[in-house]
Amino acid sequence: MFVKIDEWEKSGLTIREFTSSNGISKSKFGYWLRKKRKLSDNSPSFVELSPLIKSKVRVEATSKHPDTDNQAQIVFTFPSGICIKVYG
Repeated sequence: MFVKIDEWEKSGLTIREFTSSNGISKSKFGYWLRKKRKLSDNSPSFVELSPLIKSKVRVEATSKHPDTDNQAQIVFTFPSGICIKVYG
């Protein structure tokens, strides 16, 4: 389905012209288009942890695991409240 969207983007045709000439319903094509845009917008991305970001990220040296006595080597706490603990 995404191949068809790519073809449409390159074609220069309106959605109506493209769907009509390819035998695709406008509603189905619209669904495909929304799906592709949603995947593009929500794709996981790599966040580099560097000194520039450290001002926004709290980093602790150790933290006990809630279920065991293991201690985390590093704990990253982001402004959104997400906490990433790295155990060694």
